[in-house]
Amino acid sequence: MQPGRMAGSQDQAAVAAPAGRLAFWILMSALAYQAVLCAIHTNLHSISMADVALAEAAIYLACIIVLARHIRLELLAVASLAVAYLLLLAILRNQLDPKGFRDVMIPILFFGLGRQVGSVKYADRILKLMVAVVLAFGFFELFLLDWFSRIFNIFSYYVNQGGLAAGSNWAKDSVLGLNGMRPEGIGRTILPSLLGNHRISSIFLEPVSLGNFAVIIAAWGLAKGREEIKQMVFFVLAAVVMIALSDSRYGMITVAALVLLRCLPLGKHHAWTMLLPLLCVAMLLLLAGFFGGQYSDNVLGRLYVSGRTLLNLDLGMIFGLDGFNLGFGDMGYPSLLTRLGALLCLFLWGALWLIKMEDERGERLRAYITLYMSLILCVSGTSLFALKTAGILWFLVGCMASRQSDEKENRHAY
Repeated sequence: MQPGRMAGSQDQAAVAAPAGRLAFWILMSALAYQAVLCAIHTNLHSISMADVALAEAAIYLACIIVLARHIRLELLAVASLAVAYLLLLAILRNQLDPKGFRDVMIPILFFGLGRQVGSVKYADRILKLMVAVVLAFGFFELFLLDWFSRIFNIFSYYVNQGGLAAGSNWAKDSVLGLNGMRPEGIGRTILPSLLGNHRISSIFLEPVSLGNFAVIIAAWGLAKGREEIKQMVFFVLAAVVMIALSDSRYGMITVAALVLLRCLPLGKHHAWTMLLPLLCVAMLLLLAGFFGGQYSDNVLGRLYVSGRTLLNLDLGMIFGLDGFNLGFGDMGYPSLLTRLGALLCLFLWGALWLIKMEDERGERLRAYITLYMSLILCVSGTSLFALKTAGILWFLVGCMASRQSDEKENRHAY
């Protein structure tokens, strides 16, 4: 190696190491900030929604600090166009919607973070550590629920943020979230005789997020090549354990679909999956139009209500001019359309599919997260944009799109 090139490589390593360490703490903070705030709320000081917003803002600021070192023009262009469009919507609505800006910035910032400082090996190391932390907290909650409840009063934490009414806890003497226990008459789907009605939430405080995290790590594992079979098996088995603990019906169905997709001999031919959101919307509309049902706490009932809500959207709602401040509950597609508008959704979807992936692993991961997003919007209104899982998801996409050599991969440390 020439002396000048060697010096340049050393300078890059000096820059990459601090950025890699900061990226590690950003990701771990995104994973654990809600649990930390809940513990503070339970034992030290009441935490409000403003405190949560400040914690998230600190994480976003840290992302910006890392990205400012070597900002990419295409990332800046996408962010600028998205912000400009949301500002235009704010003018037309005569009201600013901060959540819309937040929901758009999470994918952009964390994708940029993964693209700039991440790599596949780096992501593997962080994900394995996250899996260990999540499972440790999960088994702590499972086997030592009384101690877990003394540290994390989840119900009070969410009541204080205005997300729950103080008298809405139907589970007597429980401080878990409302979805931390399956109601009598519904019960668990997975291992009910072994785990009872308790749904584990682990460090996420919500079992829904634990199930979503499980799908994300399963997608990461299944995207790997056959030569990485041990890594694939590790991530998929970890996902199965988490799905069982959280009793995630969505996770069970989606991971099964991901395994099926991985078994198909598609090679590089995954572009057809970009149509999955349209297929899901068509399925919801079909259910709403021809299935004479009503809401119930099962998959079919929730799909039916989502479809009925989609049928009732007018043009103003579809393009984000009306209804952005309505509470759509578990109905993801109506919530997404009214908050961001169809034009911005199509623009961001196109940007995702214009990302050049380096190999088949990246192509598979993009197809798998497309399935993840398409299905989650059928049954959940906000969890797709929860920082504790969304930040990790988009960081992984950025890592797969990163053009980094093995030499640079090996320089990362945390």
